[in-house]
Amino acid sequence: MQKTTIKNDKRLYKLKYWREFVGLKQEDIAALLGCKTSNYCQKERGNTEIRLSEILKIHKVINQRLANLGEPQITLDELIR
Repeated sequence: MQKTTIKNDKRLYKLKYWREFVGLKQEDIAALLGCKTSNYCQKERGNTEIRLSEILKIHKVINQRLANLGEPQITLDELIR
C-alpha cells in the first residue's frame, strides 16, 4: 500500500500560523504524530514530505482547539494551501 504524502514546494506557512494561533508548540504536534520535534520542524519547513494521515491528525486537533476558543473551524485547504 502506497503512503499518501503532500509534497512541499514551499514552507507550510499556514500550518505554522494555525498551530501558533491555537497555542500549540512544535513539540505538541511532534508528540501527536509520534516523531521527534526536529523531524516535525523539517516537515513544517517543507524540507520533508508530510503524510496525509499526519495532516488529518493535525487538522482534527486544530479544529478542536478552535472550537474551544469559540472560533470557526477551518478546512484542510485553509490549513495547507
